[in-house]
Amino acid sequence: MTLFDVLSRQRRFVYLIVGILSVAGVWSALRLPSAIYPELRFSRITIVAEGSTLGARQIVFSVTRPLEEAVSIVPGVTRVRSHTIRGATEISITFASGTDMDRALQLVRARVNQMQAALPADLELEIEQLTPSLFPVLSYNVEGGEPATLYDLARYDIKPLISRVPGVGRVDVQGSEVRELEVIADPARLAARGLSYSDLADGIRRAITVQAVGRVAQDYRQYLIVTDQEAHAAEDIGNVVVRGGLHVRDLATVQVGTEDHVRIIAGDGKPAALINITRQLGGNALAVADSIARIMATIAPTLPPGVHMKPVYDQAELVREAVRSVRDAMLIGAALAVLVLLLFLRHGRITAISATSIPLTLAITVFVMRLLGQTFNLMTLGAMAIAIGLVIDDAVVITENIARHLRLTGDRTRAIRDAVQELIWPVTTSTLTTVVVFLPLGLLQGVVGQFFAALATTLTVAVLVSLILALTIIPLLAEQFVTAHEVEPTRAGPLARAQAALDTLGERHEKALSAVLRHTRRIVIAALALVVVGIGLWRLVETGFLPEMDEGAFVLDYWTPGGTALTETNRQVGIVAHILGATPEIAGTSRPMSGRATSSR
Repeated sequence: MTLFDVLSRQRRFVYLIVGILSVAGVWSALRLPSAIYPELRFSRITIVAEGSTLGARQIVFSVTRPLEEAVSIVPGVTRVRSHTIRGATEISITFASGTDMDRALQLVRARVNQMQAALPADLELEIEQLTPSLFPVLSYNVEGGEPATLYDLARYDIKPLISRVPGVGRVDVQGSEVRELEVIADPARLAARGLSYSDLADGIRRAITVQAVGRVAQDYRQYLIVTDQEAHAAEDIGNVVVRGGLHVRDLATVQVGTEDHVRIIAGDGKPAALINITRQLGGNALAVADSIARIMATIAPTLPPGVHMKPVYDQAELVREAVRSVRDAMLIGAALAVLVLLLFLRHGRITAISATSIPLTLAITVFVMRLLGQTFNLMTLGAMAIAIGLVIDDAVVITENIARHLRLTGDRTRAIRDAVQELIWPVTTSTLTTVVVFLPLGLLQGVVGQFFAALATTLTVAVLVSLILALTIIPLLAEQFVTAHEVEPTRAGPLARAQAALDTLGERHEKALSAVLRHTRRIVIAALALVVVGIGLWRLVETGFLPEMDEGAFVLDYWTPGGTALTETNRQVGIVAHILGATPEIAGTSRPMSGRATSSR
């Protein structure tokens, strides 16, 4: 019993399986996350410590070096680098290729937690593995008001709404001014009452507390008693008793102010608050962007007069354009492939049966991609575009052989059985050869390996699926829809004229080949010359990791000499921003500045 005999007896079951897998593929295509690149996992962890008021030199000795010494003994660490400025430090930890980064992240956090008590108390630590999801996919400017008001609006009103969107990772809000309650002590009053600055600070610290003071059991339930003495206004701090009936207002002036300026945020030259939105690892950039756009449209009418939100960066547009371009290439490639099949096979039904393998293969491949945790990106979509020419090859070989056997015998079942049985091993061997060529690309290490793994996996799955369909569903469709009359040569019509034109090309090719074979020595010399020229030109071709991509935006990084005041930096960069703003092609600018390396978009 041959393979075709088994399939023919279970025809409905085969159709059912292929149909279910195809529907699952369409369902997966509607839900598969989209991104520019595959989900990369770099062998690097960053530690950002900021918030201290110490200078750069003091930060090096009290923060940077202790952290470097703590994490340098984590297994797998190959390099530790740091960048320290006033009040902050950033430490980059590089691990050996192949390191389990989830475990490495846990070990780094454990080491930092062990020595955190020795660090300055006001220090804020962020420990993250470096992944593409750490970089913003969306950025918005909130413009049209006072800097402190814009920050409060972005931080307390807009951020909570965005954070609830599925797929959103982190929402980072930056502003030029952040409100705080300031206590400005009067040295003369303190000295007159024999108090110091520390006494004043300790008195406020003891009074402004939230603590549990006891429990009460009542009605079969236990209640926790909490005293809330938080300060919600300047008057609350002014009423705090420091010592012996002396209130804070008797010793100092309490007022609403802003934190020390450590950054300046501007949009189109005006004060703004900047909202940077990242996606979760594996999140759908398009779905996140669409959801946030709907939220922003809902928020806009509720903003104070004159305040508005302006998008300054949207990676989703780049993703959409990339997906659209590859999709169009796939459709054009599929259409041209079907046209070529029609010209050479010269029969509508046979061409349709062969072309059926394209959508079925792509749909099932997408379903397998979802099972493997892949996403729609340039590598996977590119692999599917490449696979179109490969996946249809098996189906064409099978259908053409079926047509040849049908012309030799009138028994359709026997012809299809013999045709399939004759090509099982040749077609399988040819397909596996293609797999062997591409599959090792997925074994590369590092970031390059992660890129090629997505391409190799998708291409391998598509080729193997096409092989299975060519040996199963294609013969069943041929048995059901192809007759001996269908495979008879066409003697009239456009296809016949096209075939006649192709036959003349064959004759010309034979004449040209005969002429070439009479001058084999010259042909060999010419081929060797082309090889030498190719090797020489290969050395002149520029190399790069990724091709240049036009996102419709420029990022300008700028530095000023160490010790330059933030206001002076703002003045200098403002000149550049004014020049850029006068350029007609520029729609807008976003300008965050701080003590760190700064960029303008």
